[in-house]
Amino acid sequence: MFNPVLKTTSKVVSQSKNVRINYKKIQELAKEWVKENISTPSWDKDKHFESKDSTLMLTYFIILDSLNFCFWTKPPQKKWYIFYKGEKYDGYFALSLTLKKFFEDFPQKANFNYFSKISFKEFSSIFRGEGDLLFFKKRYQILKSVSHVFTEKYKSNPENFIFLANNQFSKLIPKIVKELPYFDDIYFFQGNKVYFLKRAQILGGDIMGAFNNKGVGYFKDPEYLTAFADYKLPQILNHWQVLEYSKKLEDKIKAQSIISAGSREEIEIRSCTLWAVEYLKQELKKLGKNFYSFQIDWILWNRAQKEKMKLPYHLTKTIYY
Repeated sequence: MFNPVLKTTSKVVSQSKNVRINYKKIQELAKEWVKENISTPSWDKDKHFESKDSTLMLTYFIILDSLNFCFWTKPPQKKWYIFYKGEKYDGYFALSLTLKKFFEDFPQKANFNYFSKISFKEFSSIFRGEGDLLFFKKRYQILKSVSHVFTEKYKSNPENFIFLANNQFSKLIPKIVKELPYFDDIYFFQGNKVYFLKRAQILGGDIMGAFNNKGVGYFKDPEYLTAFADYKLPQILNHWQVLEYSKKLEDKIKAQSIISAGSREEIEIRSCTLWAVEYLKQELKKLGKNFYSFQIDWILWNRAQKEKMKLPYHLTKTIYY
């Protein structure tokens, strides 16, 4: 089964006006990575919940990736952050650690039945921290809606949901998009549907990573997953000149102007990001280095956390990344 993400975004790339992929820079980057003998970062166990109870683990990751989006703010607002074991965390790791703490402290509540009925007050107490977390009420709605599906259709057991995909991402990802609310990361470009499916794909990748590709986390077709089109990957690819922006788009990003979800500029940024990763994968393969697309995504995302960039990341208000 083909992944509609690559097929539909390729048409965007071929007609892109605001974003260009620099193939020469991709070749240079591939050679540089081979020299470095680059490898995929290991799964970050410390920042995620772990348990021998696979139902509990799956519940954690489904909730995590249901809420894994939009952690930025514009001044004078401050980014949402927490303290965990004396260390300050913001963004995705603030979310993963907040949930980890809840699952460790209240295992009797860490289930879809509880989350489907959770009050807004209880929800707010779990995700309390400092700063502003965009879409706070929407996250509450998403948590309840996704949990409701699992209580009604799968008796609160996510294994029943995962195993119906027969260990295949090509079946799991469409199933997530079809059955779970707010995972339908799909837009229209020139009258045609464009699929990104960022959170659906990252949920599949997280399950495989957390379970070390074993048991309920074993998948036969890891090549099905693309990169996960967010805002950190295009930022670092632009920083390395792999992605080139038109002056108009670059000025917008520099000024931290909002780029509307579903706009031509945003769809081009995400589409070109995905294909830059595909071309990088192809160049690495020519040089004897074999990676899956999602592994290159992990490398880029980890690098983006440490690198000082020339441009901020683009700002789009969306629940999809």
